[in-house]
Amino acid sequence: MNRDVLYEVAMKHPSAVTACNLDLENLVTDSNRSIATLAITTLLKTGSESSIDRLMKQISSFMSEISDEFKVVVVQAISTLCQKFPRKHSVMMNFLFTMLREEGGFEYKRAIVECIICIIEDNPESKETGLAHLCEFIEDCEFTVLATRILHLLGREGARTPNPSKYIRFIYNRVILENEEVRAAAVSALAKFGAQNEEMYPSVSVLLKRCMMDDDNEVRDRATFYLSVLEQKQKALNSAYILNGLQVSIPGLERALHHYTLEPSEKPFDLKSVPLSMASSAEQKTEISPATAVKVPEKVASSRQDIFQEQLAVIPEFKGLGSLFKSSSNPVPLTELETEYVIRCTKHTFENHFVFQFDCTNTLNDQILENVTVQMEPTEGYEVLCCIPAATLSYNQPGICYTLVTLPEEDPAAVSCTFSCTLKFTVKDCDPNTGEADEEGYEDEYVLEDVEITVADHIQKVLKPNFSAAWEEVGSEFEKEETFALSSMKTLHEAVNNIINFLGMQPCERSDKVPENKNSHTLYLAGVFRGGHDLLVRARLALMDGVTMQVTARSKDEVPVDVIMASVG
Repeated sequence: MNRDVLYEVAMKHPSAVTACNLDLENLVTDSNRSIATLAITTLLKTGSESSIDRLMKQISSFMSEISDEFKVVVVQAISTLCQKFPRKHSVMMNFLFTMLREEGGFEYKRAIVECIICIIEDNPESKETGLAHLCEFIEDCEFTVLATRILHLLGREGARTPNPSKYIRFIYNRVILENEEVRAAAVSALAKFGAQNEEMYPSVSVLLKRCMMDDDNEVRDRATFYLSVLEQKQKALNSAYILNGLQVSIPGLERALHHYTLEPSEKPFDLKSVPLSMASSAEQKTEISPATAVKVPEKVASSRQDIFQEQLAVIPEFKGLGSLFKSSSNPVPLTELETEYVIRCTKHTFENHFVFQFDCTNTLNDQILENVTVQMEPTEGYEVLCCIPAATLSYNQPGICYTLVTLPEEDPAAVSCTFSCTLKFTVKDCDPNTGEADEEGYEDEYVLEDVEITVADHIQKVLKPNFSAAWEEVGSEFEKEETFALSSMKTLHEAVNNIINFLGMQPCERSDKVPENKNSHTLYLAGVFRGGHDLLVRARLALMDGVTMQVTARSKDEVPVDVIMASVG
């Protein structure tokens, strides 16, 4: 029992268990392998860098004697250790590869693969060693999910190594020897090599032509599509359709295409009218996380934004607003929870408008509120167009009202604004027991907290797995560059986090992680500005007395670039 408690404490507060390390080391040789496993994983959480080699040898002595469940626990502990002591990655990588070659179930092998990928992410110098181990593993991998994941990683990372051609054999072997899902993933990986390395294009072209003779439709279609794109020899096309790809909401795309077929038009279908897929909160981890299967599920669950789109579309006042661009991730409370009225605000961004959704709850059992609206007063050039009231708010029965505002026309770059808000309604007293209300009511109001629109409300995060390709694709026509002093920032890590949160953009190339003991760093950010304009930001940071930042922004439209410069300045 005590050993379990120590393990649980070590998971959350490793330093608190350090004093017990000597006793724990004695338990590593315990005949009960469950006790030995918990002891060794606790030591992995609490041990010092100098003890890693010894611990690895001790683990090796009994790994074959414990169940897969305990092996997964050990691998997870090693993963944590890799993040704590990155300089020991070679020792742990060799140990993990030895484990990878042994017999084991899916969860065990997946844990090892995830751990190796984590080491590759955090230690660029370990990339080639890690990729070589994974290449050898997929030569005899019985798990389709792991094979497709590794192929996705090879396509993304292998093409950017000093000698990318050495990975082609391992990838093409999968086309010859594996099932259709793995073959399709291998075709995508081959295309990425051809898109990123001009000298490899002839070889990749030959292999893709062979793949066009495959028995499976998916494999043939991918090979045909990728070859057609590569033959154009345009970096912008390679970036858009191979390296970075489309990032749209699948239910949103289906709905937009259906709407397009119902209302015939001479204009071609515009992808900018399709809502974007939300970037994962896991951020960098999603860069190398392919779908668990190559084939798309028959039914894709609607996202939170898709649900909002459907709810707003049925309101007549919002018919002409176009597609919903973005909804704020978390409702903002405008009152205290203990007050008589509880109001929360969700911001919905459209191309030229904002819709503020107010979720209202009346906590008074002796009142019924009618014709409930939130009156908003902007400080800048925004204009309130209309309010859609909640007809009735009974006791503890939630209701929704909306306020529609239009964006400034005179100065499109002035996107930030503060709104003062007042809840207005008609009060009718009622019997708490029966709920019967008086016929006559009286007007009343309640002052709410202010609501702010920031630059992040105008930008949707998108992930660009290959930032340099996206940078070239957007081009420099509307590029702007300025230098700023962030005097209040004391560290590069603090500056990076503040920039990401302020702009609301997606960090790329794992640039949100600042290496230790560095006085300079480059942050890469990607997003889409409302209206469907790609927006990329490169921030070069230098640490001296404070942090100095050189910001370069690119877009295919001038307004998003001006917005970034005006907001940062």
